Amino acid sequence: MTNRNKSIILGLIIASVAVVTVTISLEGPMFGQASTASAVAQKTFYIATVHLDGITSIYKTADHPPEPYPNSTLPSGGGFVIKKIDDKGGWKVRQFMFAPSQIVVNQGDQVTLNFVDVQGPEHMITVDGIAPEFDIHRGEMKTITFTADKVGTIDFWCSMHEPNMRGQIVVLPKIQ
Repeated sequence: MTNRNKSIILGLIIASVAVVTVTISLEGPMFGQASTASAVAQKTFYIATVHLDGITSIYKTADHPPEPYPNSTLPSGGGFVIKKIDDKGGWKVRQFMFAPSQIVVNQGDQVTLNFVDVQGPEHMITVDGIAPEFDIHRGEMKTITFTADKVGTIDFWCSMHEPNMRGQIVVLPKIQ
């Protein structure tokens, strides 16, 4: 199995685990459970740091047409990385991101965010208004717990991989 196939399979596994984790952790009346206005829901999420790799070649292969090296530039900030053509004509582009990148909770919920560094040797993550910037390394998990007391959005991002390694927590009004 090639490294490319291994990367694709790993990415799909990570995305699947993130979707299952979010699905399991979502609770409340929106998902068929009874609720009272005074009940405080505990919401736990696992947010993986991941990257997607597009690997190709300027030369045709048995299963893929040739792809020219792009002549446009990607946004700066480290969130996108493009590698020059190697001696065999191969090149790749990488995008860093969070999985999941959007979380929905209700006002008053007790929220636990478990950031897990899966891909990338290091990330510097901030949860706006909740937690100051912290570093995380591959294989580590950092946990933040807070009460979602205000309706609106809370942004989180990795300062090393802007502009696209960003996420958002959407806080909906308390259910009456």
